[in-house]
Amino acid sequence: MKYTDEQKERIRHCFDSFCKKVIRYQAINLYRESSRYAERNVSFEEILHDYFSECGKCDTYPGLQYHFEAFGYIFSVNDYKLGKALLQLSKKKRNVILMYYFTDYKLKDIAELLGKPQQNISYIHIRVLKNLREIMERDKDE
Repeated sequence: MKYTDEQKERIRHCFDSFCKKVIRYQAINLYRESSRYAERNVSFEEILHDYFSECGKCDTYPGLQYHFEAFGYIFSVNDYKLGKALLQLSKKKRNVILMYYFTDYKLKDIAELLGKPQQNISYIHIRVLKNLREIMERDKDE
């Protein structure tokens, strides 16, 4: 059977349309299946992390900790470099950092505790962070 050029073009168009639909629906099925797979399966790394977090915790030794007191709170710093850097700060500056990062106090609350304006405490906070960075980088180089 011989087809005219117009019929051949129509057949080619229908076949292309059919192929596009098949590919589109296969892609949709693949996405659905991969989302179902992700819901049902857990990666090996997650299992290991959960398992090891349930098994135990790292030992911390008091000799390797730095202890600081601020406003009736006692703070333990396990990081040697940070503790050493905090020791080099004045008590007022150290108290601002400890209260901000180790409690839920905001700069406004710390300002009320110290009886200073919030802007002053904010300035101290920024300046102390710069000092800490400089101290820790200097110790790193040594």
